[in-house]
Amino acid sequence: MTTEGIVSLIWIVALLIALVLTVAAVAMLVRIINAAREVDRLLKETLPSAVGIVENTAAIKELDAVVAAAGPLLDGTARIKAATEGIRTKVHRVGAMLSAGAQS
Repeated sequence: MTTEGIVSLIWIVALLIALVLTVAAVAMLVRIINAAREVDRLLKETLPSAVGIVENTAAIKELDAVVAAAGPLLDGTARIKAATEGIRTKVHRVGAMLSAGAQS
């Protein structure tokens, strides 16, 4: 085999390898583009749901104000309970005195 034949053979082999690598790269690019399109499609489907979740959970930040207001409300209900127990005791005493007076 001559030098020209060897050089031609090397070029042919190199071009075939380059062709195989190019086809593989193009196949990978096609898969990447298809995956990107699928991600875009899924994004368009889930975006309204994500917006709804954000809108529905926006009130969570208001819970701090509710918790802050709950403390004084709890104290107020405890005071009301103590006052009603005192009133109940006095009403029972008055009832007992009236019952005792009615029986005499």
